[in-house]
Amino acid sequence: MEIKEIKKEKITFLKRLKTAIFNLEDYGMFLGERLTVAFKYFFLLMLVMTLIISAVETYNFLRQVNKAYSYVENELPDFKYSDGIVEFNTKVEAYDEDYKFRLFINTDENVEESIVREYKDKIYDSSYGVIALKDKLICISDDMEIEELYSDLSKEYNFNISNKADLVSKINSISPNTIGVIYFISSSILLYIVNVLTVLSDICLVAVFGWVASRICGVAFKMTPMIALAIYSLSLSIVLKIIYYCVLSLTGFVVQYFDIIYLLIAYVYMIAAIFMVKYDLIKQTQELQKIIEVQKKVHEESEENDNTDEKDKEKDKNNDDKNNNEKKDDGKSDENEPGIENNNEPDGSEI
Repeated sequence: MEIKEIKKEKITFLKRLKTAIFNLEDYGMFLGERLTVAFKYFFLLMLVMTLIISAVETYNFLRQVNKAYSYVENELPDFKYSDGIVEFNTKVEAYDEDYKFRLFINTDENVEESIVREYKDKIYDSSYGVIALKDKLICISDDMEIEELYSDLSKEYNFNISNKADLVSKINSISPNTIGVIYFISSSILLYIVNVLTVLSDICLVAVFGWVASRICGVAFKMTPMIALAIYSLSLSIVLKIIYYCVLSLTGFVVQYFDIIYLLIAYVYMIAAIFMVKYDLIKQTQELQKIIEVQKKVHEESEENDNTDEKDKEKDKNNDDKNNNEKKDDGKSDENEPGIENNNEPDGSEI
């Protein structure tokens, strides 16, 4: 089936989003547009998605930063730092339930590897955490482990901290708003790229599914309109994904098999859109057939009226010719008949 490009009035982004979610019967109007229009809608939707999730992530990050600031200022034991070596007054094993964060501090001279392994296992069992040893810092997050020497960190960031008071002063000199802005911009750029690539792969899956389904349903669409329909069919799934990520970031609530549900919704929308378009095509074909039948009937009636008029004209013409012929015949008989008065006039022979 070939879809011709047609000119339509400009549709705003919000109207497209509303139509894509609530008005499946209007999906046919998307097929008359160029594919670039659908991709403009897609990139704008990805931007909205990225900004919302980044804003929530930044808010959540600042909450963690403020909580960390409070812990350092009020609960962190005093320490001394010199020449890449840290010495804390006491050992620390802390756990934050809200963010599943673990902190281990052990600056003894010789910490056995088994103890460090135990610390790491506990962090892996939760979510992420930090291990502070006398000469290095071990950061663990999502099965990713990073080790940094204090001496390297001091040279890289050029900070002069020798005790807890210096650390608290350094923290207070940094504005949380500045950290928030930097985090928001950097996370938005990275998240936008990830979202675009991820959803593009979803669009390909839904488009291929729609292409196969359209042939099963008896409507042979090309791949180009299928890609456009796939973009709009994913609209509700993307909106639900935004909501889910925000809830997950703020509360930690997990929905099992969300990724499967996410695609199933798009597949349902795609099939429904195909049936809607097919119904519109059948309806338009039926209306066109009715129009053709009416035009044919009108044409036949017009031809019958024309034939009747021609017959009437021919009949009138024949009648006129007949009348004219009769008049001519009457005139000739009058001229040839002798006068009675002339023939009976006396000629004088009787006398």
